Amino acid sequence: VIVPPRPGPPPVMAPKLADADLLAVWDRWKQARARNDSAAAQTAQQELLKLREEMLASDLEPLSVGFLREAAVRRRAGDLSGTIALLDVAVALSPGLPAAHFARAEAYVVEDPLNVPRALGAWKAAVLTLAKDARYRRPALTDLGALALAAWAATAVAVVAVLFLRRIRYALHDFHHLFPRAVARWQSGLLGLLLLALPAVLGVGLVPELLLLFAVVALYVGRRERWVAAVLLMGLGVMPLAAGALVRSTVFAGTPAEDVYLLERGGLSAEAAAARVRARAQARTARFQELGALAFYESRRGQLEEARADFKAASALRSGDARLLTRFGNTLVGLGDPEGALPLYAQASQADPTMAAPHYNLAQVYRRRARLLPDDQVGKELDRAATAIAAAQALDDALLRREPPPEDRPLLNLLLLAPSVPERDWLELAQGTQEGDRVEAQVGRWLAHALPQGPVGWALTAGLAALLALWGEASQRVKASRACDRCGRAVCLRCDKDLGAGGSLCGQCVHVYARKSQVPKEVRSRKQVEVERHQAWTKRVTYVLGGLVSGAGHVGTGLPVRGAVYAFLFSFAVAALVLHRGLVRTPYGDAPLYLKLVPAAVVLFFVYLLTLRGLRRHQRGEA
Repeated sequence: VIVPPRPGPPPVMAPKLADADLLAVWDRWKQARARNDSAAAQTAQQELLKLREEMLASDLEPLSVGFLREAAVRRRAGDLSGTIALLDVAVALSPGLPAAHFARAEAYVVEDPLNVPRALGAWKAAVLTLAKDARYRRPALTDLGALALAAWAATAVAVVAVLFLRRIRYALHDFHHLFPRAVARWQSGLLGLLLLALPAVLGVGLVPELLLLFAVVALYVGRRERWVAAVLLMGLGVMPLAAGALVRSTVFAGTPAEDVYLLERGGLSAEAAAARVRARAQARTARFQELGALAFYESRRGQLEEARADFKAASALRSGDARLLTRFGNTLVGLGDPEGALPLYAQASQADPTMAAPHYNLAQVYRRRARLLPDDQVGKELDRAATAIAAAQALDDALLRREPPPEDRPLLNLLLLAPSVPERDWLELAQGTQEGDRVEAQVGRWLAHALPQGPVGWALTAGLAALLALWGEASQRVKASRACDRCGRAVCLRCDKDLGAGGSLCGQCVHVYARKSQVPKEVRSRKQVEVERHQAWTKRVTYVLGGLVSGAGHVGTGLPVRGAVYAFLFSFAVAALVLHRGLVRTPYGDAPLYLKLVPAAVVLFFVYLLTLRGLRRHQRGEA
């Protein structure tokens, strides 16, 4: 009896797939939708999902955006079920696209507003998708950092401006003593204001102007007010450094990291990234992560010879990487060299014992090889396969539910596992040194055009702010005038030498309130009316300042720390509303506007009302 030979396994298939294959199916779907052929459109959708799976593309964003637009048309037409069906396809094609998740969450709310758990789950998935994806997370961090810097600058301007407006009259009073007695006060005051306006007229920048205003009133404000203003000015001085560091740490678009990101995803935008990486490889400037991602992209698209060459080039830069070894072994299996893949899988399992992919792939190779062995060796080979698959399933229980491809169509991308590379392994390629330097220079020129740029200018600004705060401690030594506690007039030792050095009342108030028996009753009454008018005017002006900028009223009433915090929150919320479009655009849309505007509006509303309420209570003596 002649026993026919046992048939061997069919060869592993690695068909060459291109973007044109996806676009051809996409065109068929559009034509079917134009003809209102639901069956053909459904078939095209399923084929798109099948192609995505076969080429191991994690996201096909351009196609998902097309489905989002069609879903928007359906939603306007009132077809909510059709809208959600299209959005489900968009999410399935691009699970990492935040816009698809947000659109589906909105559709859930419109379809069933009472189904809160479903909507919250969809929104949670959308927010987590945005937070986990560097392409969308880093621009969001850039916008948040820019808002914080803008709020800091606005707070510094508000605090210094309020202190200046409160105490400029006393600075001008002392400035008048520098002139002969024949000069009228309005003349010396006008000259002083003209001198203060010179930096703004000459365009020296914001920081020098604020330093000048702070220098003018440093002798006339309290210690806490001085140091709050000084700290704000110090921060404003180093803001170019902060802006540059922000850009360097959050830049993503246009960097090699973005190319690796696109290649790892394997979508429709990856071919251009592959061309850029190949150009850097020819120039010998491509790094390990780039070459590894390029080789993985080529292997998934059926370009196995090119992938083998790039895997070898990447291995020359870094040997022993478990993910690279596993992916390289898959390519060798696709090229018909499973024997060459076995040692790579073994090395990968030793390099990272927690990775299930090399064990699983070893099991697949053993199973296929068992079909080629004599009967007396099959059992031993299958035992190896069983041991390997058990090890893989112990490391990843999801493999218990994994179905291999059909025996008659063993596609490489579906037969073997290819471990994904975590973001932390390639995010270091997102280096924005040049972009950060440009932003640093631009912000520096805008803030302090007249000061030296770079570390010298930053140190000079911080040093001047600190010196001015210390200079304010010498107010009594230089006999700087002070505000009268009652009527607000200048308490000046040069004008009235009978006043005590530490007195808080002007000469008139001393006579009226301290020497009541020597002053007629009519004079005391007129002075009391003047005092009440001054205090009422001060309260009104302070309340108006608090109404214009939250926290400004607190700064004006001697609560600089609380006022600065309120002003920062107010400025941050206002900046978030004004700059709601963001400074950095993402390719396929970022978070919806309502997720930006609603939180900012809520913060602005409560900060504004609570600060006005607190200011009113403080003026009444209740807090």
